[in-house]
Amino acid sequence: MKTFRANGKLLISGEYTILDGSLSLALPTQRGQVLHYKYINQDILHWRSLDVKGETWFEVKFKGSELTILDSSDDRKAEMLKKILLAAARLSNTENELRGEVTTALEFPTDWGLGSSSTLLCCVAKCFEIDPMKLHFEVSNGSGYDIACGLNDSAITYQLEDGLAEVNKINWKPSFHKSLFFVYLNKKQKSSSEVSKYQDRKSSVNMKEAVASVSTLTRAMLNAQTIEDFNKAMNDHEMLMSSVLGYPTVKQLYFSDYKGGELKSLGAWGGDFILATGTAENRAYFAKKGYAVIHEFDSFILQPKIS
Repeated sequence: MKTFRANGKLLISGEYTILDGSLSLALPTQRGQVLHYKYINQDILHWRSLDVKGETWFEVKFKGSELTILDSSDDRKAEMLKKILLAAARLSNTENELRGEVTTALEFPTDWGLGSSSTLLCCVAKCFEIDPMKLHFEVSNGSGYDIACGLNDSAITYQLEDGLAEVNKINWKPSFHKSLFFVYLNKKQKSSSEVSKYQDRKSSVNMKEAVASVSTLTRAMLNAQTIEDFNKAMNDHEMLMSSVLGYPTVKQLYFSDYKGGELKSLGAWGGDFILATGTAENRAYFAKKGYAVIHEFDSFILQPKIS
């Protein structure tokens, strides 16, 4: 049996505009996804996906090198998985090796938005011994930063230029990191739908200026020496993206009475996790409002091991 693993992800700056070339900051999470593959000399591929509790949340059986679907618990997911596996087989020239048993296991709830799809792509690519980025761009219109997080054990900056991704590993754990925490909104967003809305909106926005401004704010966040400087960059980023997207900020929508620090949407606006700054008292503010899933920087974000 072979085992492969990939990290989850959080996009700290550059949401949406990352598609148009803004410099962005992304962090891999400690929780990710594992894939176990066992070759069996039968013309069947049996795939089972387990959730964080170890319960099956998706299952499918394929037959033959063309992956004819024999049986599945979700036809839409089965078709998407088929597309991924056939693309991986083409890239690796192993069309006749699509057989055996696969079990995937998520280390986070499926609705957290930490990258159930990107971690899957990374694991499949590793299994087929191909470039995960190539596989990503074969099957997705996303930026690919989530794939880079899946493969790297430290913070990264990510930037697309002429369709090519520049990934730089960085050591980002600011002195004020204990003032940073992540709050789960429990309002799952579909990234592909939000990206489509963004693409429709771009014609009414000076994108060149917006991309340059986001890149400047990413650098400000990276270089911030105090929580006050970081808060200002966070707030400026939120206000800028609010004007680009035509959406109110997360603070305006849900937390207008929050006095502790600043709040920032991560990834698709309106769902999944937000980044918050503040004290232990401020964390209690969110718990009282019913947002019980709160993670600290140290226990949530993957940090490189120092040898």
